[in-house]
Amino acid sequence: MPFLEIKSADFGYNVPLISNVNASLDLGDICLLVGNNGVGKTTLMKSILGQVPLLKGKISIDGSAAETLSALDIARQVSVVFSKSEASPYYTLKDLISLGRYVYYPYYMSLTDEDEAEIEQIIEKLNLAKYRNHLLSELSDGNLQKAFIGRALAQNTPMIVLDEPTTYLDEENKLIILELLKDLAQKQNKLILFSSHDWRIAKDFSDKLWWIKDEKILTGKIIKSDKSNRLSIDEIIQEEI
Repeated sequence: MPFLEIKSADFGYNVPLISNVNASLDLGDICLLVGNNGVGKTTLMKSILGQVPLLKGKISIDGSAAETLSALDIARQVSVVFSKSEASPYYTLKDLISLGRYVYYPYYMSLTDEDEAEIEQIIEKLNLAKYRNHLLSELSDGNLQKAFIGRALAQNTPMIVLDEPTTYLDEENKLIILELLKDLAQKQNKLILFSSHDWRIAKDFSDKLWWIKDEKILTGKIIKSDKSNRLSIDEIIQEEI
């Protein structure tokens, strides 16, 4: 059974932005979501998270109908990074990343030594160690974006959804984040669904593609070849899944 399954779903607000979607993803998949501005990429992600109701159809997460899951249930299955995430500017970078662990504890409890060690590993992996105790208001846009990604990693969920995770990042940090996402899928068997306007770079770190076009989603495997950088988006879909 797929970890994420969408059946005959319409996504949108009153009027469908995307219609009759049938798609699924398994643990270990890393799927790139592409489409022009305004076609419904963020709406689709919010619907998976239960934040925007479907107009029709069903979404299942790990075999359970999404509409039967509480916000906490979903937070323990799916972590998320939106392109315009917000948090108190008075948090430090470490505070923000630590919040990811609190889907497993009441807010008044202290984190365990194991939690603290995991948070430190995430900070190191994202090359943020020297900013550990900086306030969020003191961070560059790029480092703030990486901190939100760190919070999602700290949730340690089977699935991670990211809306434009490389926004605000320079080329070096884009590659660091994309390599990290690929590593999470391949070595930790996590399901990664992310959108990106940098699809010519991002496709090299993905194995599946969801392309929103003409109010539909085209799904396929991504061609891996030396010529793929010269292909258009419709030419890199190898076959319908």
